[in-house]
Amino acid sequence: MGVVEETGTAKVAISLPVVVDFQGSLSRGVTFDLSADSLSIVTDLAPGKDSSISIQFSFAKDFAYMRLAGQVTSTIEEKGYPSTRYRIVIQLVELGDPERSILESSIQELRSYLKQLELSPLPNSTPSHGSTLKRVSNPRAILSLFITDNPYPLEYSLSIGNKLDDRSSPDINALSKSGLQSGDGPERFQKVESGFFSWLNAIAAVRLVLPVGRDLLIRILPRRVSRFLSPAITFAFIAHPRDLSDIPRKFPFARFLPSHLVEFWFRYQWPFVASYITGLRTRDGKETTGAMLISPLTTEQMIRNPRMARNRVYRTVQLAERMGAKIVGLGAFASIVTRDGQDLSDKVRVGLTTGNPYSAAIAVQNILEAAALTNLSLPHATVAIVGAAGSVGSACARLLASLVAKLILIDVRKEELKNVLELLENKAVQLEATSLIETIKEADAIIAATSSLHTLICTDHLKPGAIVIDAAQPKNVSEQIPHRRRDVLVIESAIVQTPGIECNFDLGLSDGEALGCLSETMILTAIAWEGHYSLGKADPQLAADMIVKGRQLGFRLAKFRNSDGYVTEDDLIRVAKARLAKPACA
Repeated sequence: MGVVEETGTAKVAISLPVVVDFQGSLSRGVTFDLSADSLSIVTDLAPGKDSSISIQFSFAKDFAYMRLAGQVTSTIEEKGYPSTRYRIVIQLVELGDPERSILESSIQELRSYLKQLELSPLPNSTPSHGSTLKRVSNPRAILSLFITDNPYPLEYSLSIGNKLDDRSSPDINALSKSGLQSGDGPERFQKVESGFFSWLNAIAAVRLVLPVGRDLLIRILPRRVSRFLSPAITFAFIAHPRDLSDIPRKFPFARFLPSHLVEFWFRYQWPFVASYITGLRTRDGKETTGAMLISPLTTEQMIRNPRMARNRVYRTVQLAERMGAKIVGLGAFASIVTRDGQDLSDKVRVGLTTGNPYSAAIAVQNILEAAALTNLSLPHATVAIVGAAGSVGSACARLLASLVAKLILIDVRKEELKNVLELLENKAVQLEATSLIETIKEADAIIAATSSLHTLICTDHLKPGAIVIDAAQPKNVSEQIPHRRRDVLVIESAIVQTPGIECNFDLGLSDGEALGCLSETMILTAIAWEGHYSLGKADPQLAADMIVKGRQLGFRLAKFRNSDGYVTEDDLIRVAKARLAKPACA
């Protein structure tokens, strides 16, 4: 457990597992000692010299949360290990008196608790007088430390030791009530104000439809002619409507048309431009323009007729080529129906990427931040991945395998799931593979990343304190969970802050935000990437690469949100308390 040091400054020498994120690479480490002035850890990752470090410190007693800042003062290679290990010393930025008092009190409580464990090691023993900590199933899990050189940590000002009313609810924000990310379904457009015909409405509809005719001409006319019909672009992102309810985002008049007519229309519609993406700057500072293109089949239509879907995506890539794009991102099912781009790789002249590495990286980053902010020690946690055989799910599994105690891999594709297990067989993590969704009841954190059209995760599937990351499109997590289960945390994933960049299309996001798969395309454009980037299963190394390059551009995690609005500090603390109160931790 460690040796306790008695010094003038509260300090404890102990080996407690921590999670580190240095330059986008993830690993576990252990503490060497901890005080209010410094922290030293041993890990297999070395941060850059004089790196600025952010430390999310979460202590179970009274929920002492603090975002600590520090500077790396030394990195020394440790001897005697089978592989390379470094001892990293971090000098903490001087704290104010209240914060320092809280940190020293937490360290003193940890010291007392460790002494008590040495004196009364029996599982059912009673804590010594003066110790207010409940006995946990694993005493090393009472402290959670997430250490990162990410310059853009999520800014939550968590209360310390605050007694919360469990009936409190987060602010309802209209932003998450609309748009692609809300997952509200077709009913969003069932309650609309009755419309009426007018010449103004007719003219507006014609103005929307005419550019669609231009987009057909761009693809079929000779290049020397078609290049004059639209602005030149350097990148494109291919999207498609999830269902018929998304079509009014581009064509508002479609909400007044019979659904069978809209479905027929989009079955035979050619690819077209949804919007132009502005504000992205390349490495040399030049502003460049991209386009969001629509491959006009809904998800259900793509599943029913994958051959037609592949052909439609191919035609959309052709449109991007004619408009001058150098790289094209394949969003959502545009990636799935082309076998993650592999079916198109030899047929097109532009570079292709699926966006899956960055989507996986963002989902895992959401797990890391949410765990740190709700006092979940990931090295002791069980994480379930629903859709683990898919591109995003398998990458998430490989990224998390070195960080957590147990992985539950869930997928109905047994042979592909077996392949994922083989990739993880040398990792020091307990593995379980299954096709039963009910097994997520064991998980402390869940990532949903399937290609299913249906809700898979419901209120009864989750234990108190669970963290749920919905990285699927369409959404796999019931919208009712944030309302009915105040003791769990749902986060809609793959949303990235992209300061200064505007998609100019209703994605249900705030200004300066974009989806992860689109963000990957923009990152590659900014660094002048040439050729294909991510085809086939997502590579975890590419995920780490995207995190680093994204941070260099100022891209960062968006603030947590779900169907109930933005997640608040009160929500985070309530989930942390629910986890501590559950029977397994009693």
